[in-house]
Amino acid sequence: MRRVPWLIVMLLSITVSVHALSWAYAFVVLDGRLYEVTDVVVTEAELGEVVGEVKTMADDMTGRHYGDASNMYPIGTKYREVIGEPIEDVIAVEDGSEWKRAEYIRDAPFSLRDHLDTVAYVAVGIGVFLFGMNRVRRTR
Repeated sequence: MRRVPWLIVMLLSITVSVHALSWAYAFVVLDGRLYEVTDVVVTEAELGEVVGEVKTMADDMTGRHYGDASNMYPIGTKYREVIGEPIEDVIAVEDGSEWKRAEYIRDAPFSLRDHLDTVAYVAVGIGVFLFGMNRVRRTR
């Protein structure tokens, strides 16, 4: 009879599992566009200006990401334009000592965090407007 509670505790502790994503491919996000990083190496002669960098990491548990994010590359990884290709279609991603070609796949999912600064400015603007209207109304 004493074995039953211990057996239940052991079974419950064994069946508890952790879920995490296994990414199908490496990606980066730049200005709301999601790019798949390929194994194609971009030479120095093909590289243009720096156009951005990884600023946040994608969540391994939920897959959510916002801003200029990546699922594989660390924060600070640079993006550069590829000469002769529009940035909307192709960018180069720093991968150690070389640059890899990243091709546009689709737009990144919408996240309000991407637009938090705009929302804050609008809220401050509305507050200033209401404060001004209240002052005008009191002076009449």
